[in-house]
Amino acid sequence: MVSLPASQTWMYVRNCNSALVKRKEGTGWNLQLTAEKGNVMNVNAFKYSGLANEKTIAIDIGADGKVTMGLKAPKNATKPAKSVNVTPLRKNFRRVAKSIKTQTAGKYYRGDLTAKALARWSALHRLTKVQAGVAKKAKTKTGRKKN
Repeated sequence: MVSLPASQTWMYVRNCNSALVKRKEGTGWNLQLTAEKGNVMNVNAFKYSGLANEKTIAIDIGADGKVTMGLKAPKNATKPAKSVNVTPLRKNFRRVAKSIKTQTAGKYYRGDLTAKALARWSALHRLTKVQAGVAKKAKTKTGRKKN
C-alpha cells in the first residue's frame, strides 16, 4: 500500500471528514473543530491533524476512566490497528508531566506539541480527579437568623 504525502492527505481530508464539527459564530466567523484521534487541540488545522501527520500525540480518557497517551508509529502507517502505541498515565502529576516531555520533545518526536500535550494532560487529570470524588451539596442558609 502506498502512503500519500502529509500535505496531499490534508488537502483531501481538511473539508470533509466524519470528525469535523463546524460552528457558526455570531460575527460570521466559522469555527472548525474536530474530534479525530491524535489531535491534541481538537482544532481543524494541518499542524494538529491526526489523520494527515505521520507523528501524532493523543491524550484521552480510556474506557476505564484513566488518562492514556497514544503516539502514532510512522513505521506502521499502513497498519491502522498497530499504528498507535498507547501508554497509560498512572503516576503522580510531576512524573507524568516529565514522561510527556520525554516522549514528545526528549526523543525528537513532536517538540512543537509538548506544551499543548501538557495542557491537555492537566485538564484531563483535573477532570478525572473531580469525577473520582463525591459531590456534596453546598449548605445554603434560608430565612432569617433567629436570636
